[in-house]
Amino acid sequence: MKWLLGLVLVGSAHGLEVQVIDEAGGRVPDATVTLRQTLSGTRATCQTNAEGRCRVDIATRADYQVTAEKEGLSSITARITDHTPELTLTLGIAQVRSSVTVVSGSRIEELQEESPTKVEVVTRDQIQSTGYERVTDVLSEIPGVVTRRGSSNSVGGEQIQGVDSRQVLVLQDGLPIVGARGIKSGALNLNRQSVGRMGRVEVAKGAGSPLYGSDAIGGVINMITREPQNPVEAGLSLSGGSLGAVDFRGDIGGRYKGWSNFLNLERHRQDSYGLIPTSPITVSPDFRRYDFLYKTRLQVTSKLALGFTANAYHNRETGRSLSETGLVSGLSNDSQQNYTALIDYTLTSRTLLQVRGYVARYNENSLTTPLAGGATSPANLNERLRRLDSTVSHQFGTTHFLQGGIEWAQNLYRGANRLVGDNAGQQVTTNDYWLQDKWQVGSRLTLNLGGRITHHSLFGNAAVPKVGLVYRLSDRWIARAAWGQGFRAPDLGQLYFRFANPASFYQVIGNPNLRPEHGTSYQAGLTFRANRFRGGVSIYRNQIRDLIDTFLAGTPRTAADLQSVLTLYGIPSNFSPFLGRQTFVYRNLSRIQTQGFELDGEYALNRRLRLAGAYTYLHATDTNTKLALLQRHRHQGYVKLDYALPRWNLDANVRGTFFSHWQLSNTTRGLPYQIWDAYASKQLYRGARLFAAVDNLNNSRDGKLQLATPSFDRPDYGRTWRLGLRYQFLKKVE
Repeated sequence: MKWLLGLVLVGSAHGLEVQVIDEAGGRVPDATVTLRQTLSGTRATCQTNAEGRCRVDIATRADYQVTAEKEGLSSITARITDHTPELTLTLGIAQVRSSVTVVSGSRIEELQEESPTKVEVVTRDQIQSTGYERVTDVLSEIPGVVTRRGSSNSVGGEQIQGVDSRQVLVLQDGLPIVGARGIKSGALNLNRQSVGRMGRVEVAKGAGSPLYGSDAIGGVINMITREPQNPVEAGLSLSGGSLGAVDFRGDIGGRYKGWSNFLNLERHRQDSYGLIPTSPITVSPDFRRYDFLYKTRLQVTSKLALGFTANAYHNRETGRSLSETGLVSGLSNDSQQNYTALIDYTLTSRTLLQVRGYVARYNENSLTTPLAGGATSPANLNERLRRLDSTVSHQFGTTHFLQGGIEWAQNLYRGANRLVGDNAGQQVTTNDYWLQDKWQVGSRLTLNLGGRITHHSLFGNAAVPKVGLVYRLSDRWIARAAWGQGFRAPDLGQLYFRFANPASFYQVIGNPNLRPEHGTSYQAGLTFRANRFRGGVSIYRNQIRDLIDTFLAGTPRTAADLQSVLTLYGIPSNFSPFLGRQTFVYRNLSRIQTQGFELDGEYALNRRLRLAGAYTYLHATDTNTKLALLQRHRHQGYVKLDYALPRWNLDANVRGTFFSHWQLSNTTRGLPYQIWDAYASKQLYRGARLFAAVDNLNNSRDGKLQLATPSFDRPDYGRTWRLGLRYQFLKKVE
């Protein structure tokens, strides 16, 4: 039997009285109703009571999108105006999952399918349906995104459409995460970022500098933490598995009247492992990590709201590596803290002012000890970030939603054997001004126009524009296109790096003569949605000039050789490099280009079985040499089969990711490979769910491990398993 929901809205002077009913006219409790302003993304949400009713207030006369959702029934969205007296939405049980809201694409909430840029969203439910614990694993199943799974020996970076980690901005709740990425090849270690606190993870592809500033040339990853929706919400999760992995988390929060709170505590551990049985070196270290998150928001008056967030972690890792001096043991302790205070003030019914203050700190201390005896080598690294920004949003009538902001940020790096100046450090300051207009041109076309001006304390001014459009061809077909430019100043590591490896005989030298990188992105796409099918196609091109990369400048043996290297690149003598070491120097490359297309789709075979998949084609080249860019896959695919058996409260899925050859050098390629994962969960009683996961079902590992002299490029451990129990308690509105 096909079930239907009817949504009836009755207009009033102060809002809408909502009733949700089923096909027979029966009342439907606990349905979520959301009204969202089409332009601004401002939303009001209510949940139906036992009578199937709730009330939603509307502040201004405008166009709205209304959605009703109920577990076991997928949603559909329709457009209304605030004077619409009545509306009925019919929901079929066999529909594919509904669109979700996003903020990364255009800095305001909007439906995913109506973002002018390509935005991928992984919701909390989707994250839980994998059993994954780390953000890198979640990102590995997003089309066009490549991460390093299964290892943290090197920092877990990410590529978006062939653009590397340095050009990808990573945020949490819209603010940058610190982790000394300028020293660590531009990557934050997302292998250590837990998914437990996440409400969703968003990936906006293409140049995001006009809205988010430097580092967003290739895209933005925004990890959005959870917001409580009920008076009381609490949860516990405990899981364990291969390699001694144990993951524990507990959280509690709630929303009462105008005050909300959320507290999350976590502990994670995993043993080290190696891939070559005869080798003592570890590919992934032994780690122990503790996480803390607290966020609160208070609606002081009808116009004023205050918010505060505190986030911290401490991580300890140990491992072994082989150097020219023999086997060494490494110990590393790193920690991060950040604090955010915000003020939201409603100036008028159409104008909102937001002010945010943000401070963040990162500390790392490491110790390298030769196992055969000898002196230990300590090192330290620190980053300090301070930021203050202000945003004003105003809606002009029913056609324009204008946003503008001012941002100030100051970033400091310091550390012995890391930068010129050691613990005195190096500092940079930026002042930014940005503006965006979301313009509703008629009932079908929406334009996004915007830009940013950045003043960098070392590189002066830079301006980057953006244009995006969304055209609703019909209720089922939506077309979008976007063009934008990006600007990324060299980070402090690239400018002032001075690192001499204490075990291996190489050194990396910064270059204060580097030029900023400039990028241009083009995107176009088409999406289609029917009752049981959702699909889309996108084409893209990213061009970056003056890309910064390291270059082996040689191994200077004499003072004259060393001076010639410094003179060639204009590096001052106070960098004081050593003799007799391989010397790597940063330099600007001319141009690179990544282009291709993406296909994705989802089909509900019936109410129990759903199939989803995606394919990405990438062509990445150095436009001067015409050579392929290294460490990239030309073909990438993903498939997922979901199965649900409501009678037994059972959910299960099988997921596969596929990768073609990848360039290791200009003459060698890695082998193609695929990784299959499986997950199943069963509700034991109300709020408690048992789950199990097997990752890398086919035990895929680097083929070079089978050689007479084994080696590897891929760090995948092989097949692993996890078993866990989750419990969630909710006290809903009476």
